[in-house]
Amino acid sequence: MDRDHAVRTGRIAGAGVYRGEMVARHERFALHDVTFAGVSLPAATMDCWEDAHGRPQWLARVLTRSRSEVEDGELSGQTADGRTLSGHALVADQQVGPGGTRQTLIVFHGSGALHGF
Repeated sequence: MDRDHAVRTGRIAGAGVYRGEMVARHERFALHDVTFAGVSLPAATMDCWEDAHGRPQWLARVLTRSRSEVEDGELSGQTADGRTLSGHALVADQQVGPGGTRQTLIVFHGSGALHGF
């Protein structure tokens, strides 16, 4: 079975599916009352993990009606249990969706530590 067929049918054949190194300690959670560079944003979905070298990594995804004009700044917000998380982030991607609502998915990559995590 070739790789394309395996992906299309949902059957992964043998070794070689994962290339590179695996991450560890991955967590996904919601962040509320989010701000980026002082601008209020809707809630974010956060992903935090350790890379193959044990370094902490994080990113945030926000669905909003406007694009970010700022390329980097402080991202902060509140977890469901009341903790405040903050850290320097870079805008890695912005994708404008189709249709009348024209929502934009903004992906932020953490640059350094996520304080409070």
